[in-house]
Amino acid sequence: MSNVYQKNISALIQKNPVLARRITDYVIKDVPQLINENGFYNLVYKNTRLHNPANPLGEAQEIFARAENTPVAIHLIYGLGLGYLFQVASANSIGTVILYEPDLNILKIAFTLVDFSKDIEKNNVFIADNIDLLGEYIHKKSNTKNTPLMLTTRAYRELNNETFDEMVENIQRMIGSFSLDLKYTQEKFYPLTRSIIRNIPQLVNEIPLTAIKDVFKGKTAVVVSAGPTLDRNIETLKKYRDNIILIVVGTAMKTLAKHNITPDFLCIIEAYDSSKQIAGLDLSEVNFITEPYSNPNLRNFKFKQIYSHISQNMPVNSIWSSLTAQNINEYLSKGTVSYTALNTARILGCSKIVMVGQDLAYIEGQCYSKDSAYKDLECRYNKDNNRWEITAKNFEEFANSLSNSPDEEKRKKAAENRLRNLNNSLYYVKGIKGDKIPTESVYAAFIKPLTEFAEMFNDREYINTSMEGAQIDGYKNMPLEEALKDTQPIETREIKSDYKLDLTSLKTNITTEISNLKKTKEDVLNGEKAVKTLNNDLKRYKAPTVEVLKDLKKVSQLFLNLSTSKAGTLFDFITASEKIDIDYEMKMTGNFTIETLTTLISFQTILIMPKRRLTELYNYYQIRWRNYESFNTKSKKSFCYN
Repeated sequence: MSNVYQKNISALIQKNPVLARRITDYVIKDVPQLINENGFYNLVYKNTRLHNPANPLGEAQEIFARAENTPVAIHLIYGLGLGYLFQVASANSIGTVILYEPDLNILKIAFTLVDFSKDIEKNNVFIADNIDLLGEYIHKKSNTKNTPLMLTTRAYRELNNETFDEMVENIQRMIGSFSLDLKYTQEKFYPLTRSIIRNIPQLVNEIPLTAIKDVFKGKTAVVVSAGPTLDRNIETLKKYRDNIILIVVGTAMKTLAKHNITPDFLCIIEAYDSSKQIAGLDLSEVNFITEPYSNPNLRNFKFKQIYSHISQNMPVNSIWSSLTAQNINEYLSKGTVSYTALNTARILGCSKIVMVGQDLAYIEGQCYSKDSAYKDLECRYNKDNNRWEITAKNFEEFANSLSNSPDEEKRKKAAENRLRNLNNSLYYVKGIKGDKIPTESVYAAFIKPLTEFAEMFNDREYINTSMEGAQIDGYKNMPLEEALKDTQPIETREIKSDYKLDLTSLKTNITTEISNLKKTKEDVLNGEKAVKTLNNDLKRYKAPTVEVLKDLKKVSQLFLNLSTSKAGTLFDFITASEKIDIDYEMKMTGNFTIETLTTLISFQTILIMPKRRLTELYNYYQIRWRNYESFNTKSKKSFCYN
């Protein structure tokens, strides 16, 4: 092979040794034609020119120029070819560049023709050839404030014309799914854990939703979301209000309140403070459904009753379920509150479940219902740049709807970030009418879970009343009037439950957990000594010597012991972020380098010495429980603690 090829492989070994080996072992099967047109080289592959024949460099520059370029931007390049777009992005991006080229044939040929070594070596550049590896890297680099922006050439669309849209949709859904997951993984596990402990005094007074299972068996439930078509169904909701069990998500509550419609149930599950969605409303006749980890401020409102939806696929919920020995098999979640509302209707026993405002798309310029929490957003087609754009009709009001911060600048930045992310994730999904309609990756990510829900629980009738939104398979499409015309008034909405939490057992379990935390604090001190030795030896030898690897093995063993012995405990959740990072590094590293060792040591140092977090939680537990016990010896009322 050529010198160019060896330089590329040598650079790639340092970044992605697994892919480097795959390229090295791969035997080229289909040699494309290399041509020179207008002073630029091009590849003809499967009868398709991979770049613009007139000016491939100009094409790449134009594509990149349309993309937002900020320190948090993630530029996802689909297709390498001869690397024009990849190298333009590498040279100009101040964010992260991810090259996704699933064709090893193209990768190997390009590596023999073009020197990418300097691009590959950059800290902000990563290359993947399969969707799983791509997903892991996106998961690592993404956060709740940024989502990848996909960039590709027209030629790559044509090359895979039949499968391209499906592939893009899969990538976008994956991105959307990761965006949802990220709310509850890396940076969120510890805050969620802290929220559960903070909520304990009130959780003891909440009723598990399964304790009222089938209380409305055979009835019709209407699940209301905040999509644009909600506005068109308000009068019909009023007309049939007495005939339905009405379940509303938080963002749609103000729309219903404005029209004097009181739902039976309100669902909010957000970990962040979303209390603005319901601020100023009379909720005394509304039952509240929420998760143990949801923001504590939500429990400061006066509700008729609070019911716990303890989602089994939210790992942190095991903290509360194990303390109370609750069976959580029937609780399902997919990151969207609409899914929680659907599952609520199922648990309540409703035989017909009707969705209103579940558009999952932008319709006639509207992003949300005009009276919803996000009423100021609109989606318009910009003829000047031939793009759909999301803007805020009243930026100040939109900023205020997102944040309670007294800092005007922080509210402004939060709103700007939200608009930027919405615009970066815009793309199209199949609409009910068969056309392509604009939406965002997170909404698209909801389509599959909602479809799967209807498939899993196919003993019910599912209806989607959005006649202009995204197509959701498994749901009949029909107007709300038609869906409800045969319903009859519900005679009683009284909910009875004899559920009573075993406080004695709970106290015993909490006491045990406090004792475990104390022991864990002692264990991490031993880890501290081992990490210190490892760091000292690495500084001394400056190489992965036998001594250094021996130290690393000891630290890793301590890490493994803590991870396995504390599985499912508080320690498991307060160190989730670091464990995810370590796991990622281990997957990505085929050999040990000084850089890798240093990275792993850094992660494991954080992991093995979470003294501040342990102390904080230890104190949380003790203070919360003492306060609860003290309060309940004086009063039988529900406890509300800020």
